[in-house]
Amino acid sequence: MRVGIITIGSWGDIQPYIALGKGFQRAGYEVRLFTHGAYGSAVRREGLDFLDLGVDPQTVMEGVMRETRLGERPNRIPFARQITFMREALREAQPLLKEGAERCWQAAQDIDALFFNPIGIYVAVPFAQRRKIPSFAAYVQPISPTREFASVLFPPAPGWLSPVRPVYNRLSASCVEWFRWPIYRGSIGKAVQAVLGTPLRSPIAPMRRERSPIFYGFSAHFLPRPSDWPDFCHVTGYWFLDTPGDWEPPADLRAFLQAGPPPVYVGFGSMRSSDPLKLTAAVIQALERCGQRGILLSGWGAIAQMPLPDTVLTIDAVPHDWLFPRVAAVVHHGGSGTTAAGLRAGVPSLIVPFIGDQSFWGWEVHERGLGPRPLDPNTLEAEGLAQAIGSMITDQDMRQRAARVGEQIRSEDGVGNVIRLFEQSVRSSPG
Repeated sequence: MRVGIITIGSWGDIQPYIALGKGFQRAGYEVRLFTHGAYGSAVRREGLDFLDLGVDPQTVMEGVMRETRLGERPNRIPFARQITFMREALREAQPLLKEGAERCWQAAQDIDALFFNPIGIYVAVPFAQRRKIPSFAAYVQPISPTREFASVLFPPAPGWLSPVRPVYNRLSASCVEWFRWPIYRGSIGKAVQAVLGTPLRSPIAPMRRERSPIFYGFSAHFLPRPSDWPDFCHVTGYWFLDTPGDWEPPADLRAFLQAGPPPVYVGFGSMRSSDPLKLTAAVIQALERCGQRGILLSGWGAIAQMPLPDTVLTIDAVPHDWLFPRVAAVVHHGGSGTTAAGLRAGVPSLIVPFIGDQSFWGWEVHERGLGPRPLDPNTLEAEGLAQAIGSMITDQDMRQRAARVGEQIRSEDGVGNVIRLFEQSVRSSPG
């Protein structure tokens, strides 16, 4: 049986699906991953078949930040920022969407089942319906409406809404569904329609009517499964792509780690800042004020190249599963993958959210006592950051809670759970 996985986004949106693909491959399936060419070598390195969907996510991100100046705006309404981001990202990618959809359709002809991420749904579901094969949602953020928490793109209900918080929470997720479809219909939808020659309809309602399984790649030890989710929503545990055991860190990184106590990791992944020099200077000053060594990840542009004290090291990239257990705490943007890696390592996390679901993860980490309150990157100052880092180092209750959650997450087999549930679904489906 050949399984296809369609995932669209930055590295944090790709890595869990490579892990999922490797799990299916170990279980005896043939696997093809449909994603951006920038990640082709990483996919092939793990032994998976690869199909290039086109579009360079880093180029798209640079264009979005240049055109919208999102990095200069307060992060108080994640949903409004996300709508702006999605529209501009699709505009940047528009010239390549039809070609990518055509390649995807051709490569899907020998696929027996399709998995997809939240953006891949608009390609995978219509293709699967045309080919009469099953399709499965595989998400790393909680998207299904619930009364227990708000959409990942909405702020938590303010205190004055407490009496109707369950209604607010459920409506916020429904609101995101209503807004997302018109945006994608005019871009990815048009590309898919051109390939199939039929009008494209929203895939959400049919999936719900058919009770199509949704696999959620996060841990119930961190975010418990909502009691009002339907039984086809499964919280499986995280999908981790482990670094090979023989991987060796750069000599300067190993020497830095050996030269003193565990440092604090600071990195913002694929995010970009309107003023990288100011942000980086605040980070360095904060580390100095609280007397901590630091490792900075350069990423896509939030961290600038500048003179550093001997107590701070800059690196281009390093596997989180190798580094995070060797640091005292992690400071990051709150992408779902980086959040998962920090939780798994069992160290406190401080999230500095830029866009999308990052604020949601930041508040969940804080409310569960696993890290300080999230800080806004647009107003980040050395003093506030120093206080937050200091609390992660000295608060022993926080450190014990983080260690306990890390141990629970490490005991899970998220990928194995997806495969088991998938096989149950296939066996029980008609025909």
